[in-house]
Amino acid sequence: MALYFATVLPGLEFVLEDEIRVKIADAQMQRTERGKVFFHSARPAEALMALRTADNLYRPIHRFRVGPHKMHLAGIEHEISQADLPWELIENFGMAGYKINASRTGDHTYSRFDAAEAAAKGMARRYPRLRYDASGSHEVEFRLDIRDDDAVFALRLTDASFRYRAEQRRFAHAALRPSVAHALVWLSNPEETDVFIDPCCGSGTLLSERRAYPHCRIYGGDLSAAAVEASLDNVGLHDRVRILQWDARDLPIDSGHVDKAAANLPFGRQISTGENLPRLYGDIFKEIKRVLKRQGTFICLTDADDALQSAAEKLQFSCSTMAVLSLKGLHPSLYRLKKQ
Repeated sequence: MALYFATVLPGLEFVLEDEIRVKIADAQMQRTERGKVFFHSARPAEALMALRTADNLYRPIHRFRVGPHKMHLAGIEHEISQADLPWELIENFGMAGYKINASRTGDHTYSRFDAAEAAAKGMARRYPRLRYDASGSHEVEFRLDIRDDDAVFALRLTDASFRYRAEQRRFAHAALRPSVAHALVWLSNPEETDVFIDPCCGSGTLLSERRAYPHCRIYGGDLSAAAVEASLDNVGLHDRVRILQWDARDLPIDSGHVDKAAANLPFGRQISTGENLPRLYGDIFKEIKRVLKRQGTFICLTDADDALQSAAEKLQFSCSTMAVLSLKGLHPSLYRLKKQ
């Protein structure tokens, strides 16, 4: 069985672990670090592309110890010069050139760029016919992660189209990363009988992620006409998907019609100056409660904890915190609200 690891937004490791167990039948979990989940599988790398909470997928090549000083860069070069590449994977990319990205956490006297340069020297010694290309035209990308005295050298299996789901995609202001939107969908426990709603859909990322699973009906809308237009472009027109311009405080949905809801609630830089957030959340939650069926769930993301908890309490939602994330310098929480 081959060893792989997937990167994920810090705080969502547990969601990715669950997705791996469900979708990769033979997966054997190895370990989890901040922002990474390591696992073994005998399935081909193509099968791993079903993991939508992951930002990128990697095949570890070599793990070794590193020292903290610049004199130890020679050790990195030596270790990489001993690494055996998984040619069956690299041949899929072609050989227009390769690049090495490095990250470094801990007390070291060298930079991540120094570490990447040392790794490139090691690659040149071991595989002189391969061409190092840091200009951006590379097809193969390697990653060197250094955490204190531990280093992992890996081959990246995915490109930007995996993380963003497409080569071209329209994103509205403050749009969610698709992998984060998928985490909200996954935590809603998607089922084929679901009627699902995103009351603040923005450019439709949550709707796209929910549409990836069987469903009965999907509704989405936003106050912004530009956001709705972007959402329609991204999600497309489908018989069971309806996207409208609306106010989340006055939804054109029948009472008790919706099984599950999810939303990236307005918070942080998304909020207009002078916006009364507790009132806004109270009005949105009142509508969500109206349209939800009994025991219906609402998965939402925000860093406005007091406003959310106050609105949930007033409307008698059962409320639980599922995770705290690290997102664009903010630390929003994922909440599950359940209608009693």
